[in-house]
Amino acid sequence: MADSFKIGQERAADGTATFLHISGELDITTRDELRGTIVAALDVGDVVVDLADVTFLDSEALAALIDGYNEALLRSAGFRVINPRGLVARVLEVSGALALFGA
Repeated sequence: MADSFKIGQERAADGTATFLHISGELDITTRDELRGTIVAALDVGDVVVDLADVTFLDSEALAALIDGYNEALLRSAGFRVINPRGLVARVLEVSGALALFGA
């Protein structure tokens, strides 16, 4: 399902966080890559996941985001999800993850 899935990364100018700009559909086929990218970014500090261009989010992808959040807690790092829209925002809201991620 996730034919157009992409992750772009950039480090904040002040070096305090890595921004992950995600686009496309997030589902079971993207879970491992999403989780791995988040964990790798946590190796250098805080992570901000931008979901502005995500059009679909299933429970497996949500689990990858939660795994990233939990990993950030273990490392005493920051973790935020920003800009969820439409169906993606709704999934985060009804699951309770919206409040968890500070979106």
